[in-house]
Amino acid sequence: MERKSRNYEDVLEPRRSEFSHVIWFSRKLDTRIAYTQKDKPTPETLKKCVLKDIKISELIDGLHAEEGIPKDILETQVRIILDEIGYNKNLRIIRFLALVLVKICLKVCKGIYVNTNSIFHIKSLMGKCPVIFVPSHRSYADFILMSYICFTYDIEIPAIAAGMDFHGMWAMGSILRDTGAFFMRRSYNSDILYWTTFKQYIQQLVTKGDLAIEFFIEGTRSRSNKSLMPKYGLLNMILKPLFLREVPDILFVPINISYDRIMEEKLFAFELLGVPKPKETTSAFFKSLSMIKEKYGSIHLSFGKPISAKQFFGEYLDESRHSIGPLHHQELNEYDKMIIPSLAHEIIYSQQKLAVLNMINLIALLLNLNLTKSKKLLSVKELKEKVMQLKAVLEQYGAHIWITDFDDDFRETLLVHKNLLHVTGDGKIDVVKNKIDLTNLNVSKLKAYRLSEKVLTYSVPFITLCIYANPVLHYLVDTSIILAVLKVIPQATYDVLFNQYCYLRRLFLHEFVTYPPKFSSEFKISLNHCIDFSLITISKDNRYMLWENEDLQQLMISSIQPFLYSYFIVAHILENHENGDEKSILTMVQEKIVSQMELEFIHPYSLNLDSISHCLTSLSASGALKKTKGTSGFSYIVHHKNMEILKKRLEPYTSILCQGQTIQESTLKHKF
Repeated sequence: MERKSRNYEDVLEPRRSEFSHVIWFSRKLDTRIAYTQKDKPTPETLKKCVLKDIKISELIDGLHAEEGIPKDILETQVRIILDEIGYNKNLRIIRFLALVLVKICLKVCKGIYVNTNSIFHIKSLMGKCPVIFVPSHRSYADFILMSYICFTYDIEIPAIAAGMDFHGMWAMGSILRDTGAFFMRRSYNSDILYWTTFKQYIQQLVTKGDLAIEFFIEGTRSRSNKSLMPKYGLLNMILKPLFLREVPDILFVPINISYDRIMEEKLFAFELLGVPKPKETTSAFFKSLSMIKEKYGSIHLSFGKPISAKQFFGEYLDESRHSIGPLHHQELNEYDKMIIPSLAHEIIYSQQKLAVLNMINLIALLLNLNLTKSKKLLSVKELKEKVMQLKAVLEQYGAHIWITDFDDDFRETLLVHKNLLHVTGDGKIDVVKNKIDLTNLNVSKLKAYRLSEKVLTYSVPFITLCIYANPVLHYLVDTSIILAVLKVIPQATYDVLFNQYCYLRRLFLHEFVTYPPKFSSEFKISLNHCIDFSLITISKDNRYMLWENEDLQQLMISSIQPFLYSYFIVAHILENHENGDEKSILTMVQEKIVSQMELEFIHPYSLNLDSISHCLTSLSASGALKKTKGTSGFSYIVHHKNMEILKKRLEPYTSILCQGQTIQESTLKHKF
């Protein structure tokens, strides 16, 4: 059982047995800092270091000379920027929030589990160099939970990178700042004063700060519950002092935060369909506290093995490349920027391996197949049997599945997810369908096509189901692609199979994040899994073909069908256009899919905007599109020859794999 192998402990368990939490949250803290400094820094001393930095001084001199702006005004602007960016620490607020959070979590969570051995190992390494916590990002609760775990295990709460969305929230912005948040604008390339000040602030945090730094390498919450392609901007800034030999090493700690139930599940389902999220406001935050009436099951925070950046880059960390000229004039060169993505992907890969799957993830994948392929709903008994079979398969793929008592966990899952799943009167499992009212919708804020109430009411349960099925796909996607290829090419040589796999894997690079140098090894591992599970066999003339395990084949292939269909429709739409802005393309694709849904069963997840956007990114990388950025956003110019090739390569998959999906309306009533 992975519970023992990873040594998870429920950090809420000691709090449950306390008569009062006062002793716990008011205890004397003996926290471990990340990087011991000769002189202990404070939030203000770090700001002063930036103000005195020679790079800032030279920039002020340059702007004064070029634009005639008085130096004192420029210095004031730098101070204002630092006050906007900089974190603070208020122990009273930290203690108070710890008390509030533990009361909420005891009410809504079954448990918050942490692999304690890893925590203690990380603490033993702290003090000698900067430490960077890099959690996955699936919910706004992520950074709150991280701070709670640090407080619980006597680790100094890190300096946490936060977006400006929170900065503007009345009261909440200052509370977050007082608990370690520093704020960054999402776009500031045109403001050289802000850009330089922010970079120097990060440099001071890394070289002269004593706190760990926490940031989300994916850049934003993943609405789909899958890994996102890493962003390199903040990572580059953090690594720069290592490349310039200003710090001895930097330790990156990958962390996966897995939720039984995601707090924002409904919001994410609507956002994926193009209905915009509400603006973050304090009043909206307090309204969200109604969540304490709900149950959210278990949460797992899995801390991975720290990655030494110095050891990771090894001989590639060529110190001589930065040995000429004053230190403050040196920047990361093109070679540095070329090798840094490999570390970013290693962090994402580690996060994926640290994931914990819950019962709902397996149920969601199985129900997705049942509701789209079968002519009758599964009974509770049938679903339980299939969950146990799928669990055995996924564990062979290396998945960590949190099931401690099968029957109890199954009942708990239905209770926690009663807004999504329900047992019918005759003992069958179905999704909950609630009528959606768009009366107060601001149409001008829509991200794409204006979906009707009817379409949304029909689609949202499927989208939500896929949000919970998606974490499983990381383990299965390579096998699913191999099987899809063999469905289209019934007998394939090793080379043909591998080439077709690589083509689809690269096309789905942003959909199912991996690193291209891993293609070969991932293919070989998945091919062996296919043989082990009797999914494929090898003929006497060394050709690969589908074999006898048809149920598992169908489960695997169905998991990627919505993505194949979305990408095909994008190619179909763009084949007949010269160019288009992003919103127009998203709108046309959704409109086309909706029109097809009226004629046949098309999986509603094909409507999700994340996949369509990922497709545009992949097509730009492949040369089928040319992406340009204007004042109103991104636009695309179509390369028709490449687009035609893409469509022809995808068409067999959609025509063969999407056959037989229509569900009898009289039995399931799921046809649109």
